[in-house]
Amino acid sequence: MNKFQPLFWEDLRIAIPGYSILRFSHHRHTEKSDLVEEHTHTHSQLLLYLRGQGVQTVSQRPIQVRRGSLLYFPPGRTHGFVKSMKSPPLSLVINFKEKKVPGTSKAEKVISAERLSEVERTLNQMIASVDLTSVQNIQLSSDILKIFSILLGELEKRVERKVLPVTQKIRSLLQNLEIIPKSAGELASILDEELSSLNRKIRQESTLNLSTLLNEIRENRAFDELKNPTLPISQIAWNCGFADPNYFARWFRKKVGQSPRQWRIGSMG
Repeated sequence: MNKFQPLFWEDLRIAIPGYSILRFSHHRHTEKSDLVEEHTHTHSQLLLYLRGQGVQTVSQRPIQVRRGSLLYFPPGRTHGFVKSMKSPPLSLVINFKEKKVPGTSKAEKVISAERLSEVERTLNQMIASVDLTSVQNIQLSSDILKIFSILLGELEKRVERKVLPVTQKIRSLLQNLEIIPKSAGELASILDEELSSLNRKIRQESTLNLSTLLNEIRENRAFDELKNPTLPISQIAWNCGFADPNYFARWFRKKVGQSPRQWRIGSMG
């Protein structure tokens, strides 16, 4: 997919039992779409990230997304996006109607490398051979259904929960600390381990690192504590591991697209 060409069809109405595909879009984000305020749809949506990174907000809860991240939004589920890299993300969006909407719980996962490659191969074939001017093209419908089937199958696949002793130990420690460490090095010192050794253990388990885990816990802590209107934002910044409240505000705005104060006001709605 070195030579990128966008794919976009709407008003498709490709129908199979239980589903009707309405829109298929394979595109890079524009400057306008690098910050998308939370919104809802009357249809269901599958969203797959093929390149880039960012934060997908779901009902004001941040979710780190990267290559391979797949999200499902049923009708009425609020969601938005904030880019976290200079290069624009590349994503695949499928809007569809479904007869039976499975509850209100979110669905998110990182799909397997094998399935991701299969999706990208199909997209490449579509770009190379499908008549992009005709939504009646049988091969086009077949390819769209193939990708749709892969993504639904990945969401429905039952995966055994991996045992991540080191990663879970660190998550548990961070969740129970009154003040989150200011750096990965400080966290390694608390655990009495070398930073490089600890990062290596985490990467072997979960492909993450200490900085990623710190940011994950900081985001959750910030959202939880901002919901308490009596807690000063400067105290929240300190609890999240920031000595400077201004730096905390810049960090938060980059993640969510709003200042901590703006988000707090909005959450009180």
